Amino acid sequence: MFTSFANIWFVSLLETRYNAIKKVMNMSKQRKTGKTILLILAALLLLLLAAIGIFYLRINTPAALFTPDATAAPTPEPATPSAAPLQTPGAHSPAPEPAVTPEPTPAPMSEAELESLSDLSFMKNRVNIMVFGIDKSEEREASGSFRTDTMILVTVNFKTNAVDMISIPRDSYVQLYNKSGELIEPLDPYGKVNSAFSLGGGLKHGGYQSALNTVSALFGGIPVQYYVSVDMNAVKDVVNAMGGVEYDVDIEVTMNGRELHPGLQHLDGQAVLDYCRQRKGSSDVARADRQQRMLFAIFNQMKITGQIANIPKIYTAVQSNIETNLSFEQICALALVAVRMDSAGLNRHMVPGEYMSLYARDCWCLHTLKLQELISDVFGAEVIVDPNADAEALKLYVGTNRLAIATELSAGNRAYADAQYLLTNYKSSIPSAECSALQSAMSHLKTALRRESKGLLDLYTPPVRTLADSIWAGLGGMGAIPSGVADAVLQEEEESNTSSGSGGIHIG
Repeated sequence: MFTSFANIWFVSLLETRYNAIKKVMNMSKQRKTGKTILLILAALLLLLLAAIGIFYLRINTPAALFTPDATAAPTPEPATPSAAPLQTPGAHSPAPEPAVTPEPTPAPMSEAELESLSDLSFMKNRVNIMVFGIDKSEEREASGSFRTDTMILVTVNFKTNAVDMISIPRDSYVQLYNKSGELIEPLDPYGKVNSAFSLGGGLKHGGYQSALNTVSALFGGIPVQYYVSVDMNAVKDVVNAMGGVEYDVDIEVTMNGRELHPGLQHLDGQAVLDYCRQRKGSSDVARADRQQRMLFAIFNQMKITGQIANIPKIYTAVQSNIETNLSFEQICALALVAVRMDSAGLNRHMVPGEYMSLYARDCWCLHTLKLQELISDVFGAEVIVDPNADAEALKLYVGTNRLAIATELSAGNRAYADAQYLLTNYKSSIPSAECSALQSAMSHLKTALRRESKGLLDLYTPPVRTLADSIWAGLGGMGAIPSGVADAVLQEEEESNTSSGSGGIHIG
């Protein structure tokens, strides 16, 4: 397939040049300008030779292929230690699908064929590629609002032929950056890392660049220029394209009526997808570990059978479910690296941290010093990871911040309680426009209260307070809403928060 691809390219190029030469010769016969013919013919031949030379130069000088684009959005600077306060994070079954019979394993390509198609000019040092796993639905795809469920930073060292995979738990609590390298929400910059894609613009408006910038900042400024986004359904197609995979299943899996039981077995694409998606009874970190182990198994089987060289062919078969800013030549080049590397050169890592419940959101809070050590070991770079995102710093911050903003919290809670009382008892008497405005303002204030963010409280408490007082006056109320009424609402809210685990900090 790929040999014919190269042949077609050269034949097409030769035909183009030949037709151009023929046309010029016909024109020249009419004009009888022999000297002009020779000059133009020589120029066209030089262009032809130059084109062929450039093609061979690209596949034999790989360093230029992965040169960072000078026009790309700037990588955010690594966070520096700061005394500034942190903001807390926002943080009946269908019928079973029919079993899929794995397709026959295609014949492996030769290394020479693969090299002939590869653009290897990037292979001077290393390249960092972000791999996203996304569960799409028709509704989410239409709006581009889905989040990245799986996030793995893959770094390839071309000097040593080593590949390191670093899983980033999707609940990791980090600063979120937009596609321009600026904070998405300066007043409340922290959130779960998997929300960077949707908050940064989603599928159609810069979500990938936002996610790359956020991951780069998480790793202390390590550049991340490339991405591969895989619809999880593509995993099924890839495994079927390679004929299935042998795997020792370690957990019970139940998914939409389908079941997997522990033990060594041959899995088709659907079974692999179910195993990688299984969440019940385990954490996101455990799921990420399973996904890494499955990738290892797939890599080893492709290596043993020689199918690793067919990565470009497999990509062509499933590319409708894959989005990437890698060129086809770069994909061929990476496949060539995989052909030449030993399985021992493939290393697995996890961003170190621990689960903590922050204001009704389960977040993976970093162990920043351990992350800095990991970055040093893998990249050979000494960086500073945002110390404010460290788990111990968060534990200390939550209590001191609550005391520091007690006045703002009290005012915000009072305004929210007054507004809630009005909607509960007088909604039918409130003009629809005012009612909608109040509900919208309350939604923002509720987020500010949950995050215990002074900046957001200062921004969203006044509109709720003003609207509630105005509506109360319009209803004939005299002065402020009675404190006893608000206190009762506040007590109900407090009891609700206590029972649901909202507010405060809980260590998982």
